[in-house]
Amino acid sequence: MIRALAAAAVLAIAAPAVAQEAPAFTSLTQQFDDFATETAAMPMPERVKRFRERFNALLPGFYAPRNGATEEQYNIKVGRNLATYPAQRDKFLAAARDFSAAYVHGNAHFRRYFPDYAPVMPIYLVHSLGEMDGGTRDIDGKTVAVFGADVIAKIHDSTTIGPFLDHELFHFHHARYFSDCEAMWCALWQEGLATYVAGRMNSTEDDKTLMLTIPRPIRPEVEPKLAEAMCYARPRLDSVDPEVYASFFYGNGKSPYPPRFGYYLGYLIARKIGDGRPLDELAKMPGDQVKPLIEKALADYHCPPAA
Repeated sequence: MIRALAAAAVLAIAAPAVAQEAPAFTSLTQQFDDFATETAAMPMPERVKRFRERFNALLPGFYAPRNGATEEQYNIKVGRNLATYPAQRDKFLAAARDFSAAYVHGNAHFRRYFPDYAPVMPIYLVHSLGEMDGGTRDIDGKTVAVFGADVIAKIHDSTTIGPFLDHELFHFHHARYFSDCEAMWCALWQEGLATYVAGRMNSTEDDKTLMLTIPRPIRPEVEPKLAEAMCYARPRLDSVDPEVYASFFYGNGKSPYPPRFGYYLGYLIARKIGDGRPLDELAKMPGDQVKPLIEKALADYHCPPAA
């Protein structure tokens, strides 16, 4: 993550810890387990219908189709997750149980670097139906922070949970200072910077720790053709096409590069911009300052003229 870790350590000296409670979060994991257990013998169509009624009341707008999915496709996904839950139940409940302690520790660690951290959005721990380990969602014009205990149980362990929380808490913090936009360059900066900051906070460049190995290692496939990948990104910086976004940031994105390769490109760009700058300065950079820096970082890669 940082070419000169010794120098970075000086630049990222943590502020003294502040004795402050972690922001509260609402857990819906027990409600999910209760529902799955109580309705196990119910016919699936009725079970799915009741699930959506109950959980839409608990977290309105989250358990609904997105990214072009139909109601029928979403209901199939709900049914599939309910059907496979018994085999995953023990790991799910363990992840939900362990999250509280990890979250308190993660908040204390994060505030050593960002003492003014104070998220302005509600935070939930849920069964995400396989959608996410953590992130934000815009629902009915409001931003909500969500942790998915089901995905955390599948992909995180004691070596990654701390940096993962640093990454996600940085998103929550960054949202106070960086105005979101639909253009691809915004996501490149937001995801790349969160990955870079997590590395600085943990003095690591390890790809597994930084979640750059999901669903498979990204760096080994991108590095041999890095200039090509950066040149692929350059003309797409202003794109608002959801398919372009998916090609960079989704696990099943369609591009000439590995799934989620946008996280790696964004990380490299954030490293170019961030090395030598305090973390707090990076968190508070406005978009009109960031975009020219991204373009400058990309200009280092000599791209052929556009056809």
